[in-house]
Amino acid sequence: MPFYPLRAFIKSSFSIIKDSLLQSDHVPLADLIDEQEFAIAFKDHGVKFGQSEDAIYTPAITLWGLISQVFFDKENRSCKAAVMRISLLWAARGQTVCDTNIGDYCRARLQIPFEAVRQITTSVAQGTESTIDHDQDSSLVIGSTQQLELLGQTLAPETVAEVKRRPVAGRILLLDGFTVTAADTPDNQQEWPQNPAQKEGIGFPILRCLSLISMVTGLLVDLVEGPYSGKLSGETSLARQLMDHLRPGDILVADCYLCTYFIVAACQLRGAEIVMKNHHRRSDDPLGSFRYNGHERTTQWDRPERPEWMSDEEYDLLPERLVIRLVDVSVDKKGFRPDRFTIATTIMDRSNYPASWIASVYRSRWLVELDIRSIKESLHMDILRAKSPPMVRTELWSCLLAYNLIRIKMLQSGVSSVRDVRSMSFTSTLQLISSDWVLLAVIGVTDALAQLGQSAPADEVVGHRPDRFEPRVNKRRPKVLALMTKPRAMYRMELDSNLAA
Repeated sequence: MPFYPLRAFIKSSFSIIKDSLLQSDHVPLADLIDEQEFAIAFKDHGVKFGQSEDAIYTPAITLWGLISQVFFDKENRSCKAAVMRISLLWAARGQTVCDTNIGDYCRARLQIPFEAVRQITTSVAQGTESTIDHDQDSSLVIGSTQQLELLGQTLAPETVAEVKRRPVAGRILLLDGFTVTAADTPDNQQEWPQNPAQKEGIGFPILRCLSLISMVTGLLVDLVEGPYSGKLSGETSLARQLMDHLRPGDILVADCYLCTYFIVAACQLRGAEIVMKNHHRRSDDPLGSFRYNGHERTTQWDRPERPEWMSDEEYDLLPERLVIRLVDVSVDKKGFRPDRFTIATTIMDRSNYPASWIASVYRSRWLVELDIRSIKESLHMDILRAKSPPMVRTELWSCLLAYNLIRIKMLQSGVSSVRDVRSMSFTSTLQLISSDWVLLAVIGVTDALAQLGQSAPADEVVGHRPDRFEPRVNKRRPKVLALMTKPRAMYRMELDSNLAA
């Protein structure tokens, strides 16, 4: 006897993704995930496959299966596992499943350009940020003048208290980079060459990624990728591609490597401010600086000569000099490596934004490290499996789309429970969505399921550990090579024991 779902199912509609994300009209901020945005993105990029009456892999079903792969690891992340989930979806509706061959699904995936997935990912983030900026009636109270109320327990209480003292006109955006590896194929190696320090045939293709993430919501505003090494492959080159996302009043927070004249000038041209650790090649106490006190001063950065990659027109738009405020920060916390460092900022209002506030905002940069860990570790994006550059990019943006959708679910749950989204567990929300992914696509969202989707993400509180030690990441080492990590004496004892036996 076939199973009949509770609501109508249209295989060409992207509402299947909305259902699987526990969305209903009763959920706060339910319009943040709009299936029409998905359809518009696919239309903009000319995606037209799966339009026949007997087609199974429509764009909506294919994207649903593609996102489902992100939620799992190893065997359950494969195309075969995605086809099994799609087959269960059709079988639950009483449809005959002839076979579970992956060929049709893989060919359908190839017809989804990564640009369409990227458009959905960024538009979802931008729409959410815009809604939050103007939603003064939200029970979460995250309007533009109060958005720092969400820091909660993720940072030290004194840091949170200091940051919340001063409202900002725009967003606080965190900029940071990371690397991921791809499958070792000739095409991938040509697009993203391996580390040049490694011998040929030993390393894997490496993608250098630079992410722009909202401090308050954790949403990924955008990401750019490029080769790990070579001309114009550094983070500063990638950062210039993200500058157009800045709006007047925004504050860009980044580490010292991105604290360069051209990045700071690009921010100022767009009305944005910066809070960055001073570049290690610049003096923390330059000659000719105007000193306010023993730990605060202003200085000027003169415009360098025009670099080769910049046109004359772009160069002429830049100011001849920048006024920079330097703030010294002393660190007396156990486990923190630098005892003292200097922050460079373009926020010159010392009365409203004192040195302690600047230091607290820069300390919030740690949040982007946690977000990148969620992307790479929780969503298993550190190793991309696709064999060709187009599919590598599609896989990359599928992970980022899933990340933003999970963040939106956390935000909706935070509104219902009046909880700080930064104190909620990303992994718990991921587990909730992945567990119900197929079920909700079949039966839709009932009132009980919608209530579960609102309460479950807020049930678990991330521990308050602002000053914990941060151990370095251990290398992945297969079990078959475990003996290589043991002391020589232990290895000799095991060898002698085996010989004696």
